[in-house]
Amino acid sequence: MVPASAAAAAEPALTQFLQRQQLATPAEHAIWTPLSGGVSSDIWRVDLPGRSLCVKRALPRLRVASEWFAPVSRNRYEWEWLLVAAQIAPQAVPRPLAHDPELGLFAMAFLPGDRYPLWKTQLLAGHVDVSTAAQVGQLLATLHNATAGRPDLAAVFDSGDNFRALRLDPYLVATAARHPDLQPALAALVERTAQARIALVHGDVSPKNILVGPDGPVLLDAECA
Repeated sequence: MVPASAAAAAEPALTQFLQRQQLATPAEHAIWTPLSGGVSSDIWRVDLPGRSLCVKRALPRLRVASEWFAPVSRNRYEWEWLLVAAQIAPQAVPRPLAHDPELGLFAMAFLPGDRYPLWKTQLLAGHVDVSTAAQVGQLLATLHNATAGRPDLAAVFDSGDNFRALRLDPYLVATAARHPDLQPALAALVERTAQARIALVHGDVSPKNILVGPDGPVLLDAECA
């Protein structure tokens, strides 16, 4: 992600979050820079003396032309996904730092763009490395194999409502409404997907959510986990 605008003054609740989680001290000056790249959350790069981190907060209404509302509880599921993925493949996610379920936000390590370019940007520039795709496939297989058939994770990620609101309804259901001839097939796909509870999935694997890091791909934006 890249800076969206000049650094902004932080809301008091955000500053208090950093101090409460011991990510900053009251004496330290934090510079909050909004980052672009998403429509579903506020994301900031936070620069502190000698270090930087990233804070993400879910929005109740997504920044799109049509009305698109989604539960802000998805921030908690993304946080939980980060914790699980960090145990399985720590090099493949930003390091989780702290979470506040009441505020609907969490902090994670900031990964600089010069060392972690966005895969989508590389592809649009014509830079295609098949090894990156192979590494992404291997990473997903590792995550899925490690989480398949685990009732403990199924209980934590009871996030079917989020998945419908963020993935099934705005894409498949909306497409079926515009193309009635496809409605039966799409409706069946929606229900089959919603009922499949095999393994923990990221929910939005796309080049726009993958950084190409020095130790392999890094997955971002697991709000649909």
